[in-house]
Amino acid sequence: MSRWFGGEAGRKVAASCRKACESVFGKPVLARPIDYKIVDRTEYAVNRRILSKVFESDLVLTKPQMDEVIETFQARINDLTQLYLGQKRRHRRNAAIKGENFRWPNATVPFEFKDNNTEWQGVIRKGMYKWQKETCIRFVRRTTEPDYAIFFKGGGCYSNVGRTGGRQYVSIGWGCEGGGIVAHEIGHALGFWHEQSRPDRDNYININEENISRGTKGNFEKRNDIMDSDIPYDFGSVMHYGPQAFTNNWKFVTIETKDHRFQHTIGQRADISFIDVKHANRLYCSHICKTKLMCENGGYEDPKNCMHCKCPPGLGGLRCERIADSTRRKIQLDAVANSLLPTCGRLLRIRSLAPVTGVYIYSTVNFQAPSGRIHVEVIETNFVCDSSCADEYLEIKHTRNMEQTGFRQCCNPAPGRILSEGNQVIISSISQRVPSNFTLRFIIDSESIPTPPPAAWEGHGGLTGLLAANEAGIDNTFETLILKDFPRAIGRGRGGNNIASLFGILDSFFKHG
Repeated sequence: MSRWFGGEAGRKVAASCRKACESVFGKPVLARPIDYKIVDRTEYAVNRRILSKVFESDLVLTKPQMDEVIETFQARINDLTQLYLGQKRRHRRNAAIKGENFRWPNATVPFEFKDNNTEWQGVIRKGMYKWQKETCIRFVRRTTEPDYAIFFKGGGCYSNVGRTGGRQYVSIGWGCEGGGIVAHEIGHALGFWHEQSRPDRDNYININEENISRGTKGNFEKRNDIMDSDIPYDFGSVMHYGPQAFTNNWKFVTIETKDHRFQHTIGQRADISFIDVKHANRLYCSHICKTKLMCENGGYEDPKNCMHCKCPPGLGGLRCERIADSTRRKIQLDAVANSLLPTCGRLLRIRSLAPVTGVYIYSTVNFQAPSGRIHVEVIETNFVCDSSCADEYLEIKHTRNMEQTGFRQCCNPAPGRILSEGNQVIISSISQRVPSNFTLRFIIDSESIPTPPPAAWEGHGGLTGLLAANEAGIDNTFETLILKDFPRAIGRGRGGNNIASLFGILDSFFKHG
């Protein structure tokens, strides 16, 4: 590329392109500083001293895995080069080891403890239990098995990805004792990459590159992971980065959800999510249930009881077709709970209180309209504000996808109304303080549910990660913008702000091509 765009000529072309882009899309908007308490409970906060020695903050890769990561990164560069030269791109190889060679045979993980501290061992067993109670996976003390995991007190929290063969280490050092962090590292050992590494992540999050510490952008690369493509992206996954991962300024986030209402959902380390469990069961337990059930709302055959569906939180019944009875003490409601909203346009106000100090109170309330969609407005909440709502929060599921973690609120309510995609909304609340309450307002549409419109063009959000955060060819974002939308958009005033990464790509080609 330098033969055509090198030196002063290249800089002039870049400047001209920047000016032209700004005339069409507007100037890039920098992310605003956050105004809430920052509490990072992820492994990144513990591992800051060893970040230069691990990959993606807590991964120890084998040589084949490292080679795959390097090859995938090089493939991205080659794809961009070929795209600019008008050449056909080659098929990109996977960036993770796939197949039986990374799975633990018979869904059984032999393990050893390298430390005799019973309290420390108990913490790890609790992390194992989170996976074991929901799946067919078993953790057993090693006898003579050649492949096994050793848990030890290292200088942080880290693990290999999947079964690597022979002896492999999982470090649960000082500061890693939280049950969610332990479950996170065990998730890696089972074969899971970080959630935000999924190829489809750009449909859900933006990577705020200007806030990433120098030399650490490689920790945000995408890869064709080992998960099932038909399982939706999960903001509430225990495998998801926190919002300030690798930040160069703790007042700014590096990961921002495209729907900002999910911002406080990412990075939780309280428990594994429904989709985390579904991934594990799909990976290790799909052979158990021979008869397929007609499960609804994202449910699936429970490998521990093949005659029942394993349902998303808040749903129950044989097929996940109805609201589940709360397994814990119900919160107090001033209005309607678990019932049909009978009147179109009716205004309802709900208030909950946690009556017992120090005891987690969990409740699920299902609101269902006869045919119309439901408007929900959060008037007030009184939870402990946190970067990632985990211990106390209000969760709202308003989409048709009931298996995906809803958006959680524990700080100031997000402005505006929430419009359900279907005719029901599931509200969940968890708290352990007095008082801890929330107030909601519901209005039912008088019209029936219309056909959803096509997804809007993503050109806003105040971030600079449109292209550099995208794999060329994954969702045709690069080709659509450069080859189609950009030439046609000139003079049409199409809105949008996420173009800074385009300038970065151009500058890189002009300077180093």
